[in-house]
Amino acid sequence: MPNPDALADARQASGPVSAAEASGSDRKRKAGRGRTSLRNRRVLAVGGAIILLAAAGIAVWLNQPRPNPLEEVAAKAEPEVAALILETSRLVEDTVALFPDDVYAWDLAGRMYSRFGKTGQARRCWEKCLELDEDFVAAHQALGLAALESGDLRAAAEHYEKAWRLSPESSVYPTQLAEVLIQDGQLARARDVLKEALRRHPRAVAMRALLGQTLVQLREEVEAVEHLSLVIRMNPEYTNGYYPLATALDRLGRREEAAEMRRLFQERKRQDERRHREQLRDAGVQIEAVRISVAQAYVSAAKIYMSLGDASTAERYLTRAMELAPQFTEASLLTAWLKDRMGDRAAAREHLERILEAHSSHLETIMQAAKLFAEWQDYEKAESLYRRAIELTPHEAGGYLALAGLYVTSGKRPFDAQVLALKAAAREPTAACFALLISAARRNGDLITAAAAAREAVRLEPDNPDYQQIATALGVQP
Repeated sequence: MPNPDALADARQASGPVSAAEASGSDRKRKAGRGRTSLRNRRVLAVGGAIILLAAAGIAVWLNQPRPNPLEEVAAKAEPEVAALILETSRLVEDTVALFPDDVYAWDLAGRMYSRFGKTGQARRCWEKCLELDEDFVAAHQALGLAALESGDLRAAAEHYEKAWRLSPESSVYPTQLAEVLIQDGQLARARDVLKEALRRHPRAVAMRALLGQTLVQLREEVEAVEHLSLVIRMNPEYTNGYYPLATALDRLGRREEAAEMRRLFQERKRQDERRHREQLRDAGVQIEAVRISVAQAYVSAAKIYMSLGDASTAERYLTRAMELAPQFTEASLLTAWLKDRMGDRAAAREHLERILEAHSSHLETIMQAAKLFAEWQDYEKAESLYRRAIELTPHEAGGYLALAGLYVTSGKRPFDAQVLALKAAAREPTAACFALLISAARRNGDLITAAAAAREAVRLEPDNPDYQQIATALGVQP
C-alpha cells in the first residue's frame, strides 16, 4: 500500500500548479470518481446476485429430501423385496413424523433400519429412545448389540445389565450379558450372572448351555457335566451342548461317553449346515422372511395407534400385516382383541375361531386365544384351549400354569388347580410357579403345601417383599 507521507512529499517537491493544470486535474478526478462509483455499483450488484443465488441454492438444498437409508437398500434388492422395503420405509417415515415423541415409533424405526443393514441409523434411533425414556429396555438391548458389534465390550455389558435389571423376567438379557463378559475374559462374573438368572429361568436352555460352557473354561467339570447333560435332555437338537460336554467328560476320564458326545456333535453340526444351505438356496424363504419383518412393522405401528385410540388406522395396519404374512398370528389375535374393544364381540369371536381353525397346533396362538376367551369370561372355551396346550407340550410348565391360574381366578375346581400348579412347579421350579401354588393350595385349604411353596419362593427370590409377606403370614420362618 502507498505511504501517505511519501505522497505528500512528492506533491510538495513538484512545485506550484497552474490554474489550467488544476482545472484539468479536477476534471480527471471527477471522471475517476464517476468511473469508480460505477465500478463499485457493478461489483455490489454482482456480489448481491451471487449472495441471492447462494441463498437460493441453500434453500433448495435444505428443502430437498434427504437420502433415505431404506431406499438405498431397496435400490440394490430384487424387485419383490425392493417393493416391500420401500413400503416399510414409508411406514417408518410416517410413524416417526406423526409421533416424534413416542419411544415406540423410534424403536420401530431402529428395528427396521437394523433389519435391513443400516446399523448406524438404527443406533441413532435407539439413542433417541433413551433420550425420551432412559429406562426403555428394548433400546438398551439393541444398543448393547451395537456396542458388541463395534468391539466396545464395556458399553455392551452396561446396556445388557441395565436391560436385565429393568426386566428380570427375561431370560435373554442375562444370557447376552454373560456372553459379553465371557468375551471380556470375566468368566467368574459370567458364571455368577447365569446362576442367578437360572434360579428364575431353570428351563432356559441357551442360558444353561452357556453356563455349562463357562464352567468348562473355569475347569469346574463336575458341575459343567450336570448342566450340559440337562441341556441335551431338555433339547437333544441343541448342537452347541455336545462339544463342551465331551470336553468335560474327557477331563473326568469318562472317555467312551466323551467320544459319543463328539460323534453326536458332528452329526448335529452336519444336519445344521445342511438345513442352512437349503435355506440359502430357497429364495422363497428369504422373501417370506422379509414379508414377516414388514408385517411385524405394521403390527408395531398399529399398537401405537391403538394406544392413542385410533382404532380405524390400527385395524387397517393389522389387515395389511395379515395380508403380508398370514402365518404371523399376532396381527390376527390383535385384530380379534380390537374388534371386541370396538364393541363387536361377536365378530371378535368369529375371527378368533377362524384363527384357531387355521393354527390348531400353534402353541402361542392357542395360549393367547385362551387368554382372550378367559377375559371374555368364556371359561369353558379357555379351559379347552389350555388343555390343548398341555397336550401339545406335556413336559413344559406353561399349559399347567395357565390352566391352574384360570381355576384360581374363576374360583373353580380348587383341588384341580392345586394339582396343576404342582405339575407346573415340578416342570419349572421358579418363584412364579411356587407363588401360584401358594394361591391354589390356600384356596384348597392345604396350608402345609402353601407354606412349603412360600418357603421355596422366598429361597428363589429372597428380595421379593411380597413373597416375604406371604411366608410370614403362613408362619414360615426365615
